[in-house]
Amino acid sequence: MKVLVLNTGSSTVKVSAIESEGERTLLDGQADWSRHPAQLVLRPAGAEPAVSTLETVGQGAAIEHILKQLHERGTDIEAVGHRIVHGGPVYTTSVRITPEVKTRLASMTDLAPLHMPINLEGIEAAQSAWPNVPHVAVFDTAFHATLSEAARTYPIPYAWTHDWQLRRYGFHGLSHAYCADRAVHLLVRGPAGLRLVICHLGNGCSMSAVRDGKCIDTSMGLTPLEGLMMGTRSGSVDPSLLLYVLRHKGLSVDDLDRVLNSESGLLGVSGVSGDMRQVQEAAHKGNARAALALDIYVHRLRKTIGAMAATLGGMDALVFTAGVGENSASIRESACQGLEYLGMELDRTANAHCRPDADVATSSSHCRILVLATHEELTIVRETLRVLRAGGG
Repeated sequence: MKVLVLNTGSSTVKVSAIESEGERTLLDGQADWSRHPAQLVLRPAGAEPAVSTLETVGQGAAIEHILKQLHERGTDIEAVGHRIVHGGPVYTTSVRITPEVKTRLASMTDLAPLHMPINLEGIEAAQSAWPNVPHVAVFDTAFHATLSEAARTYPIPYAWTHDWQLRRYGFHGLSHAYCADRAVHLLVRGPAGLRLVICHLGNGCSMSAVRDGKCIDTSMGLTPLEGLMMGTRSGSVDPSLLLYVLRHKGLSVDDLDRVLNSESGLLGVSGVSGDMRQVQEAAHKGNARAALALDIYVHRLRKTIGAMAATLGGMDALVFTAGVGENSASIRESACQGLEYLGMELDRTANAHCRPDADVATSSSHCRILVLATHEELTIVRETLRVLRAGGG
């Protein structure tokens, strides 16, 4: 079966066409209208990338262009898998998209107002382009549905939890799920008893504690703002700090939302960028604020690794993935410093020169250190096939 994977964003559509037999990528690429002129870049397997200019911007125009390009290449799509950011309390596993599912997703937009309307727009556009194939919603929150009640419940009035569904959901679940499965294969052992701490470090950052292949804790919460310091997101801060700036510094709720999500993190502290590479370059040139941003980033990263290890009762492997996790040897090395008490010994040479997928721990290390290239699109393909097989699709 040829499955099309769609990941819709506010100004992009990421796409992969994957053949289920052998999970072979036939084509991948991205439509991007954050720049001018808007472009669609498609990379067919074994061929040079094809670049097209988009005359009209938006999800619908991009998906129509992708459909045309696929037809020209003779790639007939038989199912579409959609990355959906938030499943809320309703969807704890992937589902085939029906009118009822779309209605329920629309009712949950308050849980992820920046993402859910865009995801729904992508579904509508894709169903118009491929009306005769099944469409499946695969949720970024689903991997974390195994959190215990104690792990997912905030210490707030219980009515807020029960009546308003204000609880911890977790995100980046597609990446965490893929890496949990990939680690099992690299370590050549079954998931039973395996204790993993997975660090997804990109522009957004999250961590999960995984035992027996199941997530038992994660750093993000009701929204993708909680937890680690990120590119432009603050991560966790004292709630009273937020009340203070609202009461005494003239900020509105919308101001606060914008600052915490788009003007904080590496960008906010360094004043340079939300891009780790640019912050590291500035710090190397002596920029004190950039150096401070890196110190905060690593401090919070190392602290959360320790917390996840405590939740698991130890670690068998620490996993780094996503843009920063896969490519920044210095961040990996700094994060591992002081964690020798967990049985972790980093091979600095292997770490400095590694290419994913790799084990960068010393041969004598009791805890392995894995650097994995994440493939969220494969999680979406696997989930799409599982749903269709279970439903006879």
